[in-house]
Amino acid sequence: MMEVILEEIKNRPISISQWILGFIGIFFVRYIFESLSSPTTLGIIPSDPYTLIHVGLFFLTTVLGLICVIGYWSKDYAGAQKVILFGLPVIWLAPILDIIISFGHGYRMTYIFDTSSALIFDFLTFFGPRLTHGATYGIRIEIIIILLLIGWYVWLVRKNLFHSLLAVLSSYILIFSLAAIPGFVYTLSHLNTGAGDFSEVLNYLVKIISQSNIAHNTLHDGNSFVSGARLFELGFDKFLSQILFILSFIFTAILFWKMEPKKTLAVIKNSRPERVAFYILLLLFGAGLAYANGYGNLNSWVDVMSLLTLVLSWYGAWMYAVHVNDVADIEIDKISNTTRPLVSGALTKEEMNQAGYVWLAVSLVGSWSVGFYPFFMNLVYVATSYIYSSPPLRLRRVPVLSSFLISLACLVTVLTGFFFISADKKIETFPIFTALGVLIVFTLITNIRDLKDTAGDRANGVQTLATFFGKNAGKVIGLCFAVGILLVPIFLSFYILYLTAIPTAIMGYGIIVKKPFTEKNVFILGFLFFLSAIIMAMFI
Repeated sequence: MMEVILEEIKNRPISISQWILGFIGIFFVRYIFESLSSPTTLGIIPSDPYTLIHVGLFFLTTVLGLICVIGYWSKDYAGAQKVILFGLPVIWLAPILDIIISFGHGYRMTYIFDTSSALIFDFLTFFGPRLTHGATYGIRIEIIIILLLIGWYVWLVRKNLFHSLLAVLSSYILIFSLAAIPGFVYTLSHLNTGAGDFSEVLNYLVKIISQSNIAHNTLHDGNSFVSGARLFELGFDKFLSQILFILSFIFTAILFWKMEPKKTLAVIKNSRPERVAFYILLLLFGAGLAYANGYGNLNSWVDVMSLLTLVLSWYGAWMYAVHVNDVADIEIDKISNTTRPLVSGALTKEEMNQAGYVWLAVSLVGSWSVGFYPFFMNLVYVATSYIYSSPPLRLRRVPVLSSFLISLACLVTVLTGFFFISADKKIETFPIFTALGVLIVFTLITNIRDLKDTAGDRANGVQTLATFFGKNAGKVIGLCFAVGILLVPIFLSFYILYLTAIPTAIMGYGIIVKKPFTEKNVFILGFLFFLSAIIMAMFI
């Protein structure tokens, strides 16, 4: 009977957005039960976005990791993700059982803060001796049920007891590791100093969070209004959110690769690596500008982790823009970009839209985990890319304005990096003249993107500088590029940069007017120019 039900579940078509919405629905039910059974230290209802994102990412990371484990031992990743979704309501048990066992009082659910040998003891004794704090009665019963169900499922699929036992062990290791993140963080940071007790772990976490960019990116505005304990809770939420975001990103990448390798490869190939590198360089440029002006620093590994989270979120924003653009430009790409996934048939329109939703979620959750400024700038970037590509506005059809929108996306990328580093969040901290320069320079140089799409744009009535000037388009756009490069030293007030700006402008013009036009060569030239600016800034 159960085998029939499992087969029915595995054969049921579920889109990415349906899976995500199903997970969110189950999570919110669990969240309200947990709020009742395990109130916060201060007794505040955890309805704030800090806690919601953090706890949501914890469950998402756990679920994605378990899908990877079950998929590996059952050799069926696609079936595992469907079965886990339908079995996910089991997570409602822990808070309900805690309420019942405690006669309505509930128990305090927390991460494991033990370190070193105590962690090993906790692992070997199924979360240690404390039953009313940490891994509570309800959590342990819930995990036992989950592990039994995992072993049973793998047995039904593989009919191999050894593989079933290994699936159970692997799942337990994963769950325990995620539950013990604070303990592991302290242990790995104090390999030469021995074990630490709860207060030492807590003090260490307070120190690394308060001294990192997390403090001024997410807590600065609340210093005068909430207690120190509440500030730490909020900072801890952000700290864990970043760790869990990176882990969930890795697990998601593994799952897509295992379930749909050809389609995943098509998405990766369609990412336009040179443009991804371009936006990441702009992000780093903004961060470097703040650092060079003494507004902030990368003080620890926590800041490096935050920067990685920011880069991944921006990659998500860019990929969302790519998917939106490809869906809107399919008729143009049939003429100018025949290798794109929609045109080649590697992905359907629905699959492209579904993948876009995933990238949008990556960009929003990742940027939120870093801070308010990155999140707001990410919203601007996403909004700009949407009105650029999609109907009814589809401003990509309007010459100059389309380039201006791209330059705006470049500016918010620079601002994101700058205010990620800068502890001073006043907008005037960023040089207004430089902001104007970014808009003007990139409005000029980004017209190169239209050269390779000229035939498709012309056939579909899209007006660009390339279609407007026809045979002279290369010369006009090459001149725009050269002028843009020559303006860079002026807007940066760094005139020695003309030593490389002048040859870059000349070579760029030559590459653009040469037929056939190769866009990648312009990006390589731009990267070398950017590198020369960094080297000069370091030595002068």
